[in-house]
Amino acid sequence: MINVTIIGTGSVSYHFSEVILNRNGIRLIEICGRKKSIPKYFNKSISYSNDINKIKIADIYLICVSDDAIDLISNKLNVNEKSIVIHTSGSIEMSCLSRHKKYGVLYPLQTFTVNSLIDFKYIPLIIEANSSIELCRVKKISDIFSNKVIECNSKQRLLIHISAVFANNFTNHMNVIAEEILKNNNIDPSILKPLVLETFKKTQYLKFKEVQTGPAKRNDKITIEKHLNLLKETKYFDVYNKITEEIIKSNYEL
Repeated sequence: MINVTIIGTGSVSYHFSEVILNRNGIRLIEICGRKKSIPKYFNKSISYSNDINKIKIADIYLICVSDDAIDLISNKLNVNEKSIVIHTSGSIEMSCLSRHKKYGVLYPLQTFTVNSLIDFKYIPLIIEANSSIELCRVKKISDIFSNKVIECNSKQRLLIHISAVFANNFTNHMNVIAEEILKNNNIDPSILKPLVLETFKKTQYLKFKEVQTGPAKRNDKITIEKHLNLLKETKYFDVYNKITEEIIKSNYEL
């Protein structure tokens, strides 16, 4: 049985706690956080502490906090030499945990919110550790969580994280802009949802570039000019213009 303590009370911590509670071969010993009491969305059976100095002994300490807090938590955390300390960030180097004898990374390539159920079996888990022995330990726990475990170094993981920002965060911001444009003109933005869903459905069996459609893909200069004229006095002009240029280059450069 692998005993795990989670540090942090955000959405990543919540989803890890849920999967641990529902898997064999692994046990959640405790969650430690800054809040006086554990947030209500966590399972009531979970033991909780808000004092990192009194944290329970575990085989694995899983740090699920914001990137800028990982170093602070690591420096406060005192564990025995048999335990391994793991953070879950996509962008923070593994070396930030080097004060510990055994350490590693388990980065879930997914976006998390408390109210959205996710099947961990299909989430790519990017792992790293400071030795081959500890890598085996990180892989062992990762295999309990997911069917897709990938070994990467810190630079490769950062590249994955950057790519995820483009694919997820930037893409979603485009939807935010689209929503604002329609709302500002008294049009219900929900009309876009079937289009967005169909686009992402296609990515399940086509390459992203093959899914691309629209005036920039066709190099339809007349339509592009109409769009730019309509956006000329708005904050969206530069975004539209730049993205359009990039799509045209991607499809027409030699």
